[in-house]
Amino acid sequence: MKKILILGGYTHLIDVVRTARQMGMYTIVADRDPDSPAKMYADKSFTISTDETERLAEMARAEGITGVFNAFDDFNTWQAQALCERLGLPFYATKKQLEICSNKEQFKAYCRDYGIPVIEEYSIRDVQENAFENLLYPVIVKPVDSYASQGITVCRNGEQLEKAYAKAVGRSKSGTAIIERFVDNSHGVEMYYTVAQGTVILTAMTDRYVQKLSENHPPLPTATVFPSEHLDRYVNVLDAKVRNMIRGMGIQNGVLFIQSLVEDGNFYLYEMGFRLSGEQHYQIIEKQTGINLLEEMLEYATGGTINADSIAKFDNGYTKTTACNLAVLLHPGKILSIQGLEAILQMPEVLSFVQLKEPGDVVQDIGNYGQMLGRFNIVSNQLALTIQKINQLLRVVSVEGKDLIASMPGNPCTPSGIQ
Repeated sequence: MKKILILGGYTHLIDVVRTARQMGMYTIVADRDPDSPAKMYADKSFTISTDETERLAEMARAEGITGVFNAFDDFNTWQAQALCERLGLPFYATKKQLEICSNKEQFKAYCRDYGIPVIEEYSIRDVQENAFENLLYPVIVKPVDSYASQGITVCRNGEQLEKAYAKAVGRSKSGTAIIERFVDNSHGVEMYYTVAQGTVILTAMTDRYVQKLSENHPPLPTATVFPSEHLDRYVNVLDAKVRNMIRGMGIQNGVLFIQSLVEDGNFYLYEMGFRLSGEQHYQIIEKQTGINLLEEMLEYATGGTINADSIAKFDNGYTKTTACNLAVLLHPGKILSIQGLEAILQMPEVLSFVQLKEPGDVVQDIGNYGQMLGRFNIVSNQLALTIQKINQLLRVVSVEGKDLIASMPGNPCTPSGIQ
């Protein structure tokens, strides 16, 4: 029997544990939190922090681990790569590839090398010399190597920029920040690629709707809609260059996502993740094609291969039915009750819901994914009606009796995005 070590036990990984067990694998979860949710579904668990590589290696050898797996977050992807390297186990990414994908400066440099447009940035010298007048506001300040929207601030003047730059540097592993022109646009696109034995496949392309919870916080996702209304233009104009860039990185296997802004009909790439996305888009892909990319990645992690032939049949963003990953954002407050979830989860169009908040949790005004109730995955021929029904059913009530929902599915999604 194959034994797989899963790094991290947070809620998203419950589906990973379940899927691995359905595939006949013996599952072991490692997480520093003894009560992390995914541990309850695993065959065995250890209370070991995922940054303790040596302890994990000793445990993996003792348990006869066949493969190591992580998805959905950058930190544990790095840890999985390092652990596999130490144990001599297969891993889809090299350290260099992860560096390119997780460092915004390196990723943008790769894009430029392959003729791919990126958002222009300002010289750090302008900040170091307090030359704030050289910048055209608004700007967005980001750590070059953070994730989950941490340390990101939108600035409209020099005073805000000075504080935001210090914040971003403090959030960066390398102590480096990047300043870009801020595109004040509630609509971007996200491309999902699968690479199987060197074959690069555009698995899906979505319209990504976002909402700002405050003026100085970065926009956060509210809906990712399949297929993108920009799909044909992207395939004709930019897809070949992006595939060449992926090959140029030496990527042979794995799943990845690339985020892009759209302005005046032009695409501007700004971020790449070399892992399964937090939206768990593989669930929607499976509903459309019958292919489960999570299973493919679990198989690869334990010494198998990713089936290039079957996946390639659904190239160029194949989407049979409209679909959506729906994120619900919350205002600050303490949650008293969450109403309507049971009825929503009984709807046949709703594939899953990853719940990140529970009654009793306190939502803080931090402007990142910590203000998210959770995410629904939906496949529906009448997507607008399905979202409207969810909108009617879902309530998140504070201890003061206020509705905490800051964004409801459907509001930020234009008629052209949801049919």
